[in-house]
Amino acid sequence: MSCLAIYQPHEADLLEEPAILKFPRRAVHSGEEESPALQRARLVHANRCCPCCSSAAVDPIELNDGIWNAQLRMIPGTATVVAFHCNRCYHEWPAR
Repeated sequence: MSCLAIYQPHEADLLEEPAILKFPRRAVHSGEEESPALQRARLVHANRCCPCCSSAAVDPIELNDGIWNAQLRMIPGTATVVAFHCNRCYHEWPAR
């Protein structure tokens, strides 16, 4: 079992302004390259609705170049997305 220590500041410490600690943000700079998973997520999000009928029933069309696991099944989300297919109006459009 662990012990919890309670901190009680001295009266002199109460008169000073509290210090605000800022944590650095991790941002993708223009020189850094995004991960393939992030690129895929941005692509799927940008094409989540059909441009013709505005339906959200959209499936990505992928190449057969994904990563295979030990049971010779493709790992979802590792194949290259080349186009999208609407399940409502059957419209297909290329991935941008």
